[in-house]
Amino acid sequence: MIETRVQATVQPRPVPDRQALRDGLETTRAAFHERLDAVAGDRWGQKCPGSAWTVGEVFAHLTWALEYLPKEVESARRGKGMFNMPKWLGDPLSYWYNRMLARNATPESIRRRYDAAMDATIKAVETVPDSDWQLGAQFYGEGFYTVVDLFQTPAEHLAEHTAGL
Repeated sequence: MIETRVQATVQPRPVPDRQALRDGLETTRAAFHERLDAVAGDRWGQKCPGSAWTVGEVFAHLTWALEYLPKEVESARRGKGMFNMPKWLGDPLSYWYNRMLARNATPESIRRRYDAAMDATIKAVETVPDSDWQLGAQFYGEGFYTVVDLFQTPAEHLAEHTAGL
């Protein structure tokens, strides 16, 4: 009897272009600033079209989410997700938490927080070893996100919440 050994070949996973990721994050920062400038003043306390949140609450939410991104990346690298609760619970909790966060927020304070969070996120791009980009976990009760996916969420999140502004 002839024994045949099959050796599995492991295809290397693509390593994302770090500069492209940084450029995408900087583009998102510029878009955030543009939208923030457009709503500063009287519109800040108005209801956001298609949402129960005010415009200020939406910007506080976007900022808070970006502040958590480096923690999410570290969690994904360990195979552990975050914010995985049923929508019927997560959505109301998010609503009230973001209302609280936005209570004393101003466009200027949000800009400072957002920029600090974006700076930390861009720095986090450099901390990911080439071997970890495709690691991931379940996030937001929505599905599996890789590390590289997480770095792409700020642009998607901004578009999702500011489409009507």
